[in-house]
Order: sequence, then C-alpha cells, then structure tokens
Amino acid sequence: MGQQRLFGREREVAQWRLLADSVAAGRNAGLTISGPSGIGKSALLEAICQDAQARGWKLLRAVGDENRQLPGAMLWQWFAPLAQQHPAGLPPFDGQGALLHRFLTDTELDVSQDALSYSASWVLRSLGQQQPVAAVVDDAQWLDELSLAVLLDVGSLLLDVPVLLLRGLRTGTPRPAGGTADGRREDLHALVSRGQSSGAELHWNLKPLSHEAIENWLTARRQDTLAVSAARLQAASGGVPFFIRELLEREQDYSLDPGSREDAILRERLDRLPEAGRQVLAAAAVLGEDASAARIAAVLGTEPAQVAAGLRSLQEGRFLSTVRPRPRIQHALIAETLLAGLDPAALARLQRRAAEALLADGAGTAAVAGHLLAAPAGADQRTARVLLDAAADARRRGAHGMAVQLGERGLEEGGLPADLRRQLLVETAQAREMAGESRRAEELARQALALTEGTAARGTLLLEFAETLYNNGRVEAAAECYAQALKELDNEPGAHAGLRRKAVAMAAGAGFQQMQFTRDYAALVGEVLAQDPAADGPCDRLLLVQEALRLTLAGEDARRTAELAVRAVAGGKLLAENGAASNIINYATGALTGTEQDAVALVLLDAAIAEARAGSAVMAHATLAYCRGALQLRRGRLRLAQVDLEACLRAADQGWRTYLEAACVIMAGIRIARDDLEPLDGLLARVPLAARRPPLVQAMALQLHGMAAAARGRHHAALEHFTAAMDLAEGLGPALDLWTGAAIESAVRSGSRDNLEYARVVAEEAVARARAFGAPRCLGTVLRPAALAQPPQAAVAMLREAAALLEAGSGRYDLALALADLAELCLLPGSDPALAGHRAEALAAARKGLLLANRIGAAGVARRMAALLAAQHAPTPAVAEQRADRLTPAEFRVCSLAARGLTNRQIAAELFITIKAVEWHLSRSFAKLEISSRRELAGALEPRE
Repeated sequence: MGQQRLFGREREVAQWRLLADSVAAGRNAGLTISGPSGIGKSALLEAICQDAQARGWKLLRAVGDENRQLPGAMLWQWFAPLAQQHPAGLPPFDGQGALLHRFLTDTELDVSQDALSYSASWVLRSLGQQQPVAAVVDDAQWLDELSLAVLLDVGSLLLDVPVLLLRGLRTGTPRPAGGTADGRREDLHALVSRGQSSGAELHWNLKPLSHEAIENWLTARRQDTLAVSAARLQAASGGVPFFIRELLEREQDYSLDPGSREDAILRERLDRLPEAGRQVLAAAAVLGEDASAARIAAVLGTEPAQVAAGLRSLQEGRFLSTVRPRPRIQHALIAETLLAGLDPAALARLQRRAAEALLADGAGTAAVAGHLLAAPAGADQRTARVLLDAAADARRRGAHGMAVQLGERGLEEGGLPADLRRQLLVETAQAREMAGESRRAEELARQALALTEGTAARGTLLLEFAETLYNNGRVEAAAECYAQALKELDNEPGAHAGLRRKAVAMAAGAGFQQMQFTRDYAALVGEVLAQDPAADGPCDRLLLVQEALRLTLAGEDARRTAELAVRAVAGGKLLAENGAASNIINYATGALTGTEQDAVALVLLDAAIAEARAGSAVMAHATLAYCRGALQLRRGRLRLAQVDLEACLRAADQGWRTYLEAACVIMAGIRIARDDLEPLDGLLARVPLAARRPPLVQAMALQLHGMAAAARGRHHAALEHFTAAMDLAEGLGPALDLWTGAAIESAVRSGSRDNLEYARVVAEEAVARARAFGAPRCLGTVLRPAALAQPPQAAVAMLREAAALLEAGSGRYDLALALADLAELCLLPGSDPALAGHRAEALAAARKGLLLANRIGAAGVARRMAALLAAQHAPTPAVAEQRADRLTPAEFRVCSLAARGLTNRQIAAELFITIKAVEWHLSRSFAKLEISSRRELAGALEPRE
C-alpha cells in the first residue's frame, strides 16, 4: 500500500493486511471506517481498494449520494455492470441471484427488502467462489433506505465466504433528503460501535493526526521543519488531514486567531473567490454526480463558454479535482462549506433550477426527485408527476419512508388536476400505512376516495386499501374497509360481478364471514358451484378456496371440501394467478391437507416453494415450508418435516412471524416423536404464555406448553393447558384440532378418576365429530387417544380401527403410536385379564410398531416397544441400523436433494444456504453413510423414508 497519503495510519494499514489474509483464506468480514469529514476515510478506503485489486480481488464500489435517492442505488453501482455481462439464469445470477438481475433490469418489479438481501448475498457468495470480493460503499450515511437495509442485512447472510463488506461512514452528518429511516441509521451506527468485539466485524474510528504523524508528513515533503512547525500546523488544523493539506498549499502564514475553527481555513479561501466563480462552484455542488458544463450553464442561465472558463479557473485553484468528463469537486467539505454559507432561499432556487435542467435533459426520476425535495413547492404538474413516479418506485422497492417524503412533497404542488392529486394521495396513503403511520394514511385515503369517481373504481380502491391494512396487521380497519367496498358495490346491483366475488373472497379470507355480507358470500359461492368448472375464473377460484377452508375449519363434509379445494387449485392456475407469497396458497394447502389430498397439496407446495426460492422470497418460503412441514408430520415423514420446520425457525430469526406459534407446535411434535426433549425449552422461549395474542394463536401457545409438560410426565399441568386451548378454539373442526386429543391422553395418563370420566365425555364427542367430517386419517388420529379412555375391549376395537385407517391414509407416525398403545394396553403389567386372549395380536403390534418407528425415526415409540418386548421375553425383530439415521436433518435434506440429481448450486438455492455449506454437508454425509459417490445416495437413504 502506498504510504504517502496515509501518514498516521500505520496501525490501520497493519490491521488491513491481517484482515486481507483472513478474507483470502475464506472468512467473511465487515470493516467500517468512520470519522468526520476531512479525516481521511476516503483516502484510506482508496488505498485498501488499490491493494485489494493488486491482490487479485474483485472490487464492487458504490458511493452514497445526498441528493440522488434511487432505491437500491448501492446495488446498481455494485452489480449493474455484471448484469450487463451475465444473463439471468447463469452464475452469478442463477438460483436466488436471478431476482437481483430482474431488479436491475425491470423497473416495474415489486420486490421485498429481505428477498433482495438474500439475492444480493447469493451473488456475492457466487463471486467469492472465483476470487475474494471487496464490496465497498463510501458515504454510507447517505445511502437510500433500501440500500442501507440491504447493507445491514447482507452481512449476516455471508458466512465462511471470502467477501469483505467495506463501509465508509461520515459522522456528524444530517439526515439525507431521500427518506432513509432513522431506525436504520441507528442500526448502522450500532453496527460500527461494536468495534472489534464482534470478531468478523471491525470498526476503525479515525482520529486526528498526532504531532509525530504530522512531522513525518513534513519530512516526506522535504519542507524546512524550522520554518514549518508541526506543532503550529497541528494547532491550526486540529490534526485533520484535509486542513493540513490546505495549510501546506498556502503561500502565506497559516496562523489563525485563537479559538477559531479549523474550517476557517477553507472559508477564508472560498471568500476570496470572485462571485462568478462562487456561482459556478455552487451549481456544480448542487448538481453533484449529474454536473456538466451544459447543465451548470442551464442552472445559472449563462453561456456554456463562460462556465467552461470558470471551471478551468476553479480547477487551477484546487476547488475542482477534474473538469472532464464531468466537473468533480475536490473534496466534499468544499461543497458543504460553500452551500452552508448560502442564503436558504437562494439554495432552494438552485435546487429547483437543477431539477428543471435535469428534466430538460431527460434525466431519470431518481436524479430529479432529490432536487425537488429540497426545492420550494409551486404549481407544476410535471414536478408532481416526477415525484409520483419516484414515490411509486420507492414503495414497490420497499423504501416506504422515501415514498412518504416524495408523495407528501408532490401533494404540496398547487393547482393539480383531480386525477393526478388522487394518484398522489393513493400512493402516499399506501406508503404511510406501510411505514406505520396509520392516522395520516387514513386521512389521505379518505381524500383519495373523495376524488374517485365510479362504483368500480371506488370499490377497487377500497379493496386495495383493505388488503394493505390486513397485511399490515390492522384487522379491524381492514374489516371496515372490506365492508365499505361491498357497500359501494351495492350502489349498482347486478353489476361488477367479478369485483364483487373478489371482494367477498378477500374478506372471507381475512376472517370476516360474520359481517353483513355473509348472505352475499353464500349466494356467490352457490353461483360458482352451479357453473361448469371450466368456466371458473380467478375470482371464482378465490371463492372456492375460501369455502373449502371454511368447511375444513368447521369440520363439515371432507369429501365435498376436498372436491372444492382441488377444483380451486385447477392444476396450478391458482398459483399462477396469485403467486407464492399470497395467503390464498396457504389457505388452499390448509384445506387440501385437512381433507387428506396429500398429493395435490405437495405438488402445489413444491411449485410455490420453487417460485418463492426463485424470487428469494424468504418470508414466503418460510410460510410455505411450514405448510409442507405440517403435512409431512401428518404423513409421518418426521425428518423431512423437521428440515422444513427448521427453515421456518431460521427465518423467524430474520423476522418471520406468520405461523411462528404453530411452527413451534409442529417442531415440538417432531422432537417428542424422536425422543429428543432438550430442544423443547428453546421452543417454549420463543412462544411465552404471558404474551397477548389472538385466541387461536394463544391456543397454539398453550398447546406448545402442554405438549412439553406431557412429554415430561406432568400430565395434570398439561391438561390445564390443553383445556384452556380448547376453550379458546371452540368450534374448530377435527382436521385442525390439535388440543382435544392431547387433552384426552393427558387426562387418562394423569391417573385421576375424575379426569378419566372427563376424557370419556370429550372422546365421545370428538369421535362423533371426526366421523361426521369423514376424513379417514383424521378419524384414525382421533380414535387413537379416544381409545385410551374406553373400557379394555372397546379400546382394543377402537385401536384396531385407528390402525387400519392410519395405515390406509399413510399416517405412519400415528400408526406407530396406535400399534404401541394396542400393545401396551394388552401386555403391560396390570392389564385387564380379559385381554389375555389378545396377547398374540399385541405382540405382533409391538413388533410392527418397533419396525415402523425405527424406519421413520420415531425413537420414542421404538424405545417403548423394544422395552415392552424385552419384558415379555418375546422375540424382538432384527432391527437393522439405518445408516441414514446418523445424518443431521440438514445433512439428510441436502442428501435427499442430491439423490434426486440436483447440483450443488441447485441445492444451495433450494435450501437458502451457501454452496460451500452444501459441499460440507455432503462430505460429512458420505463419511457417515459409508459411501463414496452421489450414485449411492438413493440406496443409502431409501430405508429411512
């Protein structure tokens, strides 16, 4: 590294060399260089970049811009050149990286911030496979909202890859004009304040130069140290490198008045500029990255020749570092000091003229909008349209704070046509709501509705607002909005049939069937059911899904419900119309799973998960993985279920909350089945009982704590949790009822006579409801615990029936439980003597249960049956060791995908992990399975599932 510009930074240079060696060895890191303007951050960053490039690293560079607030500007600067060279679908823009390519090439793309973070991390990891990568961003304090969010998130997604995130952060700067969220700025400062304590995250807070460093500087310049005193230079400059350089370039004495600030050095030099030069420099400072001689002339209303002469003079005076291809101010402090001295009204006029010059030149909305935010409002439709477009783009990209600022500024323009003002109101209301500013959002929405003409337009607008409210967790407000939309549509009876169906379906999906449109719902569903399925449209399918889910929740007619759900899926049309992130897919899979249409549900879920993966939609992926994991548990595929549920819990650490409580319940069931109780405490910590939640969610929390208590033999405590959950979820159908069977079993196993009587009453009702619903596996699952509350002979008959139903319905774990219960009922000490004649049947059940439990990994059942057979001195079936049991769930999932023929990159994309992690899992798995090639994987895994 060159030393001439880095006096006093020897410690940082030495640390960089150690850090560079660590990253090159394959360990990711983050480095933030912070300090006030002029302290030498950019010089140190530049020296590091030059050294990294000399080492053969890939450099990605970006700079935050105070005036240009393009959402994701950092990603454009880092990756746009790569996107021009590499098509989507090929490395590094394959897998999860494809979304970033679309972000850079499709300006209309809607994308969430978390999805973009994952996609960017995929591309960085891919680049890191070829060579170490330094992803650099200077002036990070001025990053736009989306860029800053990605910068903060992507570091946690880069593990064990040779990627360095290098940030330059100026301290003591005001909030940028583009809407960067204050919370995110606090996150950035919290990140750098951790210093070196976080290991891979380093922070260098640059300090002023010492007396010794300044002496070394003077010696290197070969100046007479008697004439130029390091002590006087340090006192005058405060040790800030920029001001030291300013003083050394001056011809006259550089002593300052006592108590004067260091920036007086620069202010004095600016004051000596002629007025024409100051105007040219001010225009160049306002235009920033967009400065050119022609644009400066347009801003000032002067001739380009005069501007060109002024630019040359400014370069000679060291105010500009270059003139061509565009004027570049030598240091940010020059621009800041000059603009700070301008009258606010004069500065606002410059911003307005800069926006007009850029508009006339065809510049993009991001370049123009930043200037318009700082310019005074007028009555200009063009200004309002630019701000509207910029706000819409920011909202689509997830930059809600920025969208709010742009929209509100657009509304300040006077004399706007009604339709333009309405569009601004709608856009700003949506952004305000997503930014959590509900009161202002409602006010703007009311104004927008007042400017909206026509029943269809008003109804559509209300539905958009309702969906935003519901997705933002404001259920009651969403309900009112849905009701208002339907009331609006009532103004034209018989018209807008498709829109009405959509409104009713969306409201039903949000759980508002109890509202005044219940009669409409039933009538519209009847109309859809009466028509030829070939005539079903998107809105019809929405209604069919809601009706199927309603019947599943109520526990009515499983066969009819299954027909509706399958019809709604329509061979994939439902997914194509609504997308993987839509709640409608969750509702459909809920109905399919509840009515035991496993094959259709798995096809839908696999396709939706593939779509979510391709879009790096991490939260949607987690929700769908939960749905698939729940289905796999019902089918007894414990290990596949565990992998999906672990993906959910990893996403929960990133903010996923959609079905968190239910996911913890499913994971607890898997852990209990595998006789692995230690992780239960971690699940309980995720879902504390004290938290206030909606009734069904609270029931899930109670179920989780009851399961943990029952697994540890505390059945009285467990029963209290289960019965409380039953009260909260009263009326829920047997397909989704997790607590009643658990309450019956704990009541029986508690040993209390009163509890046994309670269990019998509850069991009788539960079995009747399950028989009425008519789903075989569901009935078998209910019969098993219900049998425990019956007299011995009746219990045997019920367990036989349960086993037959579960075997036919592929409920392998519940089948193993039923066989174990039957064996223990007849063979445990104290069994009713009347059951002695069932000994052979019970021994056969114990052996079958042992083999099945061993095959699916239900260690708890296997242990029980092995002990029971040993106590009976009965022959125990030879249980071959399953080598696949040696694998962790993550290793098993990687191996199962490799066995299907997926490449390592495809597996990494499927599981949202790194390619290096795939290689590591396979290497460990091959050793555990005692195989040497991928061709042997299928045979090694087959006995397990």
